[in-house]
Amino acid sequence: MVPGAALTRVEAAIRRAGREAIDAHPRLRSPLLRAWGAYAFAYGTVQACAAAPAGGRGVGVAPFKLVTVDPDRIEFLVEPDAYPDQTRTGATFPPPKFKHAGTVVGGDWDSLDRRFENTELYRGFEAHFAAGRPWTETRFYRTVVDYVEDGQILWGCTSEADVARRCRFLDELHESLATRGYRTQAELAAGSFDSPGPTSASRVLGVVNDEIAVAVGRDGDLLFVDGRNRLAMAKLLGLDAVTVWIMARHEGWQRRRDGLASDPEAALASPLRSHPDLSGVVAHDTNS
Repeated sequence: MVPGAALTRVEAAIRRAGREAIDAHPRLRSPLLRAWGAYAFAYGTVQACAAAPAGGRGVGVAPFKLVTVDPDRIEFLVEPDAYPDQTRTGATFPPPKFKHAGTVVGGDWDSLDRRFENTELYRGFEAHFAAGRPWTETRFYRTVVDYVEDGQILWGCTSEADVARRCRFLDELHESLATRGYRTQAELAAGSFDSPGPTSASRVLGVVNDEIAVAVGRDGDLLFVDGRNRLAMAKLLGLDAVTVWIMARHEGWQRRRDGLASDPEAALASPLRSHPDLSGVVAHDTNS
């Protein structure tokens, strides 16, 4: 097995070579992205298998599991704010996200003291979409422009003109969600509505790069990791359900999953039995 740091350098070199190849030969874009998606899928699958309980005890994890939840159920976030990782020093789950697929992680990253709806990003979306304030009059807009002018590249933006274009894209996304409802990346690609379920290698990049990503805390709380635009808009539009990717789990939560999976009677009596991450793990009480 290639050591972690060396593997990261190899991956960076491959991504760089891939971008150069696509720039020179655009027709290579689809096959190269499929190949990278297959690698991400294999990486997450192997990682999940390695973390599986020994001797068949407990329950494994599906590294790219999609579930449907009420967006209001995602109250807290892992990081201090909702801006991308490059705006801060250090991150609990640093990119690329596929390397955290199916991981079981200990520590205090799941403390419930940072509310998504208290973030500057969410408040900016609220001011624009709910109160009708122009983007340029929101703190969110000024903060993003400040980051860009300091040399950060956020969402591909390197100038205030880019930020303005990004905001127009957000307006279009909001209009789409308001008129057509929430759809997964697979549904958008296929032009149809799919039920959440197993993710194939061909779809893994859509899950990793574009779906709302959450991590499950020790008590089962769904903590925001990524997909800020979609989550903020879903909350503001009052949507009943969104599809999210369960990227990682706290080791305390995984112990609960293992325990409930091995004790069906206790699982049926547990208030957690309807938790989305227990779907397919424990029997649900159909009368609940």
